[in-house]
Amino acid sequence: MDGAQLVAGVILVSAVQVFLIYILLIAGAIAWNFALGVSPAAWAASFGGGLLLWTLLEYFIHRYAFHRLAPHYQHHEFPTDHRYILAPLWFSFLSAAMLWPLLRPVAGSWSRAALVEAGAVSGYLIYELLHIRIHSENAGGGLLRALRKHHYYHHFADETKCFGVVTPFWDRVFGSLPR
Repeated sequence: MDGAQLVAGVILVSAVQVFLIYILLIAGAIAWNFALGVSPAAWAASFGGGLLLWTLLEYFIHRYAFHRLAPHYQHHEFPTDHRYILAPLWFSFLSAAMLWPLLRPVAGSWSRAALVEAGAVSGYLIYELLHIRIHSENAGGGLLRALRKHHYYHHFADETKCFGVVTPFWDRVFGSLPR
């Protein structure tokens, strides 16, 4: 096994750990709310609200936090290096831990806040999968190519634009689309 294969193996193990941890937390939040008898409509609204919340969090985290963290600078310097594509677990876990108590007053209970967070974390996992795919060599379909074009503008033309990696909508809202 050469060095590149070893690095790829370590990255894969790290990614699996991240996804496993978060999938277990998502399952726990869902089970908790199921045990409490949360109605399907309330469940869908809470989880769906979390998915929508993630799109806004993605924009603000990328714009205001990632561009102040060393691993993200390395991601810009080496955009195809898989060591820097996933957000560090310490950062994502700390962000998730801070989000839960912030959601509690809005959601009305700790269990409902956990369900909203489960939606947001699901959005985060989708973001990570798409971000990995955007930086892959596989062409993909029209949507992936559009996301790649948007994200690569951020990487290679102007890092003060295009902060929404998988949700460019907020770039339009907050005026960070290229002119």
